[in-house]
Amino acid sequence: MKTFLTACIILVSFLISTTATGEEQKYLEYTVKKGDTLWDITGGKLTDPFLWPKVWKENPGIKNPDLIYPGQRLRIPLYILQRQVEVRPVAEAPAERRISIEPKHPYVVKAALIAASGYIDREVPRVGRVAATPTGRRLIGWNDVAYIKLSGDGGAEKGKRFYTVRSLGEIRHPRTGESLGYLIEITGVIETVGEEAGFVKAKVVKSFTEIHTGDPIDHYYPVEPLPLIGAESPEINGTVVTARDLRVLNGIYDIVYIDRGSADGVAPGNLFDLIAGEKPNRPIGRIQVISTRQRTATAMVIKSEVEVMRGDYF
Repeated sequence: MKTFLTACIILVSFLISTTATGEEQKYLEYTVKKGDTLWDITGGKLTDPFLWPKVWKENPGIKNPDLIYPGQRLRIPLYILQRQVEVRPVAEAPAERRISIEPKHPYVVKAALIAASGYIDREVPRVGRVAATPTGRRLIGWNDVAYIKLSGDGGAEKGKRFYTVRSLGEIRHPRTGESLGYLIEITGVIETVGEEAGFVKAKVVKSFTEIHTGDPIDHYYPVEPLPLIGAESPEINGTVVTARDLRVLNGIYDIVYIDRGSADGVAPGNLFDLIAGEKPNRPIGRIQVISTRQRTATAMVIKSEVEVMRGDYF
């Protein structure tokens, strides 16, 4: 009997230990440091910053994803990475073994990054707005539900998608002072699921950053990934007029906006070599266009010897 009880205790201890270990493997504990953001933390720990809304949902103590403080403890869900692993069929081993080296940088610009990078346009979209939420929250993210108000007849068939957007303000040309329009940030994708409380009810199916009640809504259009190997540009000159998040200094893989667009013959994939706007006016890097509007375009810095700034030109 004593031997039997001892065996039971050992078995229970083993099961508890195994369960605890499995739980620990699902999450990574992280202590917030000065200067950290959920975007940076998610990009570093999960290798994809666009997963930040899932980290936010796992930490209900964070009411505002923009406000995290040094010393806070976060639970980072590692099971997200497991879900992203693709199981591929085992290929037959070749007769001769070859060594392949993974590239340090991606071959393509992901569709999500192209969409999230936004654009400059003459008008702020007025298709509708995020009016409210069922819980009264002013900030929402992936998988949350919101009430939206659409312009016109105010209705929308179930399953229709929209972009949620935000204006970061009017952009003026750094050389001429001319107004180029408004810098529009795409914050997420919502999909209508029905009607409720006199509003169209929609679910957040993608979240690039936090979505606020009151944010405008734009028509949805599909975006395709873009190869980083691009084509030479048309023979035109242009200027970097601002950068994503209105950043002053920008490096490789940062997003900038230029004063030339489809009306000037610019197309996604075009490459432009940059010259420093401040003396000495020397070559400093290269940008690749990832999306265009009629008079402006969005581009990624793919080569940078020094920081790319507003006023640099090609």
